Amino acid sequence: MNRWVVISIVLLMGLSGCMVSKSKYEASVADMESAKAELEKSRMHQEALEEQIRNLKGLNEKVSTDLETMTTEVQRIKEGRKNEHTLLETRERELDQEKEQLTSKLRVVVDQYQKVKAQNKALKETVLRYQKELKDTRESSIGMAAGAMKPSENPDMSKSGISPSGASPIVSSKPPSAKIVSSPTLPKMGGDLVNINKAPVSDLVLTLGLTREVAEEVVSNRPYRLRGELVAKNIIPKATFDGIKDRITASP
Repeated sequence: MNRWVVISIVLLMGLSGCMVSKSKYEASVADMESAKAELEKSRMHQEALEEQIRNLKGLNEKVSTDLETMTTEVQRIKEGRKNEHTLLETRERELDQEKEQLTSKLRVVVDQYQKVKAQNKALKETVLRYQKELKDTRESSIGMAAGAMKPSENPDMSKSGISPSGASPIVSSKPPSAKIVSSPTLPKMGGDLVNINKAPVSDLVLTLGLTREVAEEVVSNRPYRLRGELVAKNIIPKATFDGIKDRITASP
């Protein structure tokens, strides 16, 4: 500012007609040139600063935009993770429910398997028992028939007609007839027997003397391959079955 004041004073003195020495004039001109150079330098420095300010503003805007973009992306990732977490929880609950349902079904299947296994075991025992009874009955029939065909213990006494007690022989004019022994007959599978696979509830009640509830249970558990399934399936007790087994059949 002092230089400009000096220059102004010099100009005023020149305009007012004051005489200035050449050395002072040259010094003033030099000062003015120096001031102009410094002014230009200041102007260029100011322009450079303004350019830097513009660059910083652009960089700041770019950084703000990038920051906003990154913030949006982070928020999107958080929302995505939240949705994935929700989906995973929902799927986990669905899997737990499916597991419980499968476990319940498995328990039902295991129970049914145990029941069928028990029924099969009882049925096998019934079949074996009937096979043994049939075998014993056949062996008894064969034994009784063979006993009937045996001669008396002392064939000489039988031929001479002498009794074991030493009494006089008894002579008969008729030849002794062979004793006919009938083997025990098995119940016929047909005729008047009640078919437990076909008979209505009323016939089961009237003919076999069962209660209506038991008769309905017999009908609801059809078909039967053997009569003994009535006991194997826990439909009637063994004592009741023994009382009606000779009057029933399980023919298809």
